[in-house]
Amino acid sequence: MVRHKLLCAFAGILGLTVSGWIMADRIPNPGYRPFVGLWQAIDSYDGSTQYLSITCSPKSECDVRLNDTAFTLSCEDQLGFARGLGSISHNVLTVELTLNCSNLDGTSTEFGTQVNQFVLDRRNGTLTNLNDDPVPVHNVFHKISK
Repeated sequence: MVRHKLLCAFAGILGLTVSGWIMADRIPNPGYRPFVGLWQAIDSYDGSTQYLSITCSPKSECDVRLNDTAFTLSCEDQLGFARGLGSISHNVLTVELTLNCSNLDGTSTEFGTQVNQFVLDRRNGTLTNLNDDPVPVHNVFHKISK
């Protein structure tokens, strides 16, 4: 009877271990999950509203899209948007964004690129955007949707 219970316990532990290995193969790097979602910030430079959409592949390559109601530094108070691919290292998502201004005729004008770092504060659940703007601004994004 004791031997039977030990065999059952061993089989159970072995089954949990094998299923853990299988699941680990399906989720290569879950470290990107806290970054994924829709984020919102108020630009501390000009007061515009910014939306940040982040989606990541299982290999932690992230598609980043930023929408700003006014890129005042480059778009003369027009709607601006940016898009780029980035990667995560520890709590930092680094991405080179291509910046664009939306024109009234429905077209857009590219005006350059910018390297941005989005630093995750796990305790507060926020992302701080560090970039190389002429006037350094560190906007804090709050997650509004997963």
